Amino acid sequence: MIAAVILAAAAAVFFFQVKNRTSGTVYAIVEQDSKELMRLPLSEPGEYRISDGDSYNVIEITEGGVRMKEADCPDQICVSRGLIRKSGQSIVCLPHRLVIRLEQLGDQELDAVAE
Repeated sequence: MIAAVILAAAAAVFFFQVKNRTSGTVYAIVEQDSKELMRLPLSEPGEYRISDGDSYNVIEITEGGVRMKEADCPDQICVSRGLIRKSGQSIVCLPHRLVIRLEQLGDQELDAVAE
């Protein structure tokens, strides 16, 4: 009986997740000092260098995701963050005041609570 309830709950969660997925394009939005510098679709691979005075960051879009490939900040936390792929994820370089966040444009993905 308990197994049936758990199975039904898992099926309901799976149904809501699959039902609410959309095929909107995911963009990497690059901001510095809260100002948008660029909006890059994850479907187009490339490398982008962002310089601000003596500091720099290199952003790479590859394999349907984005990562901070290189930076001259002292802690390298942004570089070690690795590849992000899903809307809502972000990479932050605090020393350079740089944020990369992923956003899905078009129909947004809803969760079961938002319905």
